Amino acid sequence: MDWREHLRQVLESLADHPKRVAASAMGVLWGAAAIVLMLAWGTGFRDYMKAELGSFGRPMLFVFPALTSSGFEGFRKGVPVRFEREYAAILERENHEVLEAVLAEHVSEERFLVDTPEGHARRFDLSGVEARYGELRRFHLGYGRFFDESDVVHARAFAVLGFDAAKDLFGSPEAAVGARIRIDGRPFEVIGVADEKGRQYTNTNRPDNRLVLVPITAAEAHLGFRKESVSRLLAFPRPGIDGPTAFRALTPTLARLCGFHPDDPDAVKHFDLSKMLGMVDLFYAGFMVFIGLAGSLTLVIGGIGVANYQLATIAERSMEIAVARAIGARTRTVMTQTALEALLVAGGAALAGVALGLVGCLALATLPPPGMFPAPIISPVVVGITLSALLAVGAAAAILPALRVRQLDVATALRGAP
Repeated sequence: MDWREHLRQVLESLADHPKRVAASAMGVLWGAAAIVLMLAWGTGFRDYMKAELGSFGRPMLFVFPALTSSGFEGFRKGVPVRFEREYAAILERENHEVLEAVLAEHVSEERFLVDTPEGHARRFDLSGVEARYGELRRFHLGYGRFFDESDVVHARAFAVLGFDAAKDLFGSPEAAVGARIRIDGRPFEVIGVADEKGRQYTNTNRPDNRLVLVPITAAEAHLGFRKESVSRLLAFPRPGIDGPTAFRALTPTLARLCGFHPDDPDAVKHFDLSKMLGMVDLFYAGFMVFIGLAGSLTLVIGGIGVANYQLATIAERSMEIAVARAIGARTRTVMTQTALEALLVAGGAALAGVALGLVGCLALATLPPPGMFPAPIISPVVVGITLSALLAVGAAAAILPALRVRQLDVATALRGAP
């Protein structure tokens, strides 16, 4: 019997029980659709969160001064550590093989009152920053420009506004460029407005969209900050250098400059932004494994449902199968036909489910993502896990009925025994 005859008989058998076939295939169909949608959403979530974290800036270490601890001969406990602005250049120069850049930043402890000649006034967080801050912290300017080295050297009273800060003060970002503002009563000129940075799930309790940035020297000259005591240092490791390695490299230099023991764990604190990116990857890997296993289990259960349908059909046709084997039909031929019937049901339902899942992904991709539920993304990982799950369901659906046919006792079936 060739494959075309096998296929004809299988299709005839399926046509005899359309409702039973549909009911048994439904679990596989929905399982396949669900696994495609969930895996694609997991990939979309990973890319979305990486983009959100990336908008905060390039991988960096925030380094904060703290207090010295006891236990080190020659060093007193509880001495406040202070960072001077010049330390950033020294750290970058002495650790250039590990650090691409080190920036000093003044950070306002309280919000500054910012007002316009038109009478609009708001309070905003403020930072005094260096010229490279905009590029390294990914403040992309939609209007105007960022500070340059000349602005910093001459302590020019310029300001760059976050997107929301510009809208609050002037109604639109483009209207802010060139306008005059007063910061804590001191006149400044707005020379740029940053593009909107999105939802910013990661920030330092100071959303970038609502920041006011001024040259670090202007903050010292006009707003009361001191170059002998900057709020924090931002260290940017070179590509391939991880955060812990970079922090170990800069600690001895900081210890020498600030006067604390290099092994003192409390003198300076730091936050590694790259750890957040690593947590996203870890969550993604765990999520994909969980969904892959759960989806595969769902599909296998659906495949067992198809197999049960086949077993019920075999029980009903046991006399027919026994007669066929008694008059010379080979067991392998009957097993092949039974397995093919199960594969058609399970495989057809699985492919229909995959198609439904892909259509769902494409439909969701056309809609604006609500919050932290980004559009699903079809990736090679999604395709690979789905294909593996389909192989599992196909095997489960085909093997059990085929084994049942092989184990059928011809003599018992011909006597009409149950």
